Amino acid sequence: MSDSPQGPGWWQASDGKWYPPEQAPGAQQPGVPVGGGGTDLGSVFQFAWNKFIQNIGEWIVLWLILIGVVVAFAIVASVVVVGTGLGGFGGFRFNFLGIIIGLIGGAIQGILLVAIAKGAVQTANGQSIDLGSCFKFTGNNITAGIVFGLIIGLLGYFCFIFGIVGWLFFGFIPVLSALDDKGAESLSESMNLSTSHSNEALVWQLISWFIAGVVCSIGAPIAMLGGVYLVKRYRGEAVAA
Repeated sequence: MSDSPQGPGWWQASDGKWYPPEQAPGAQQPGVPVGGGGTDLGSVFQFAWNKFIQNIGEWIVLWLILIGVVVAFAIVASVVVVGTGLGGFGGFRFNFLGIIIGLIGGAIQGILLVAIAKGAVQTANGQSIDLGSCFKFTGNNITAGIVFGLIIGLLGYFCFIFGIVGWLFFGFIPVLSALDDKGAESLSESMNLSTSHSNEALVWQLISWFIAGVVCSIGAPIAMLGGVYLVKRYRGEAVAA
């Protein structure tokens, strides 16, 4: 990556930076397939795991920020519920206030997943993770994160199975927003990606739903990295090995 072309074949990406020929859309890289055909999910996980280990320090910082925000929100929410006296009959999850607070929490987590997806896009482009830029949200990023969080949160509130189904079809929303600065329109594109590549995309989304929730979301970066890999592959774009 450079601020100016360094030789023949260098190309300028949408971020204004110049990249070498081997990172051009459609360029074939060893061990990183692009273009048509099926995707080996083992390769998806290997790519995601390698990029996670290569940037483990930055990923831990992002994870700690996510957990810190979630825990802080949970504490505030508990204080609000106790203070209003609405946590009585039926418990916290079965009153109106509990639903509202749960949806707000889901929206916040959705926005934070867009931040993690931004880091995944950077590493897939061969860049180092810039923690500051991960949190430079556009209006579309915020919209996409809220939409994603509300869908998963609302579906999961009624039944965790519904939440899983929501992730299967809409799990690409944070990735699409991070890649293309898309807002609510990422909803339909995510569904199209999942349904048009169902043999692999739905399986990966099921895997990513599981690992994103393991040990307090420590697997979220791996889930987003795999999502970026798949989207770029479907588009015929190269990823950095």
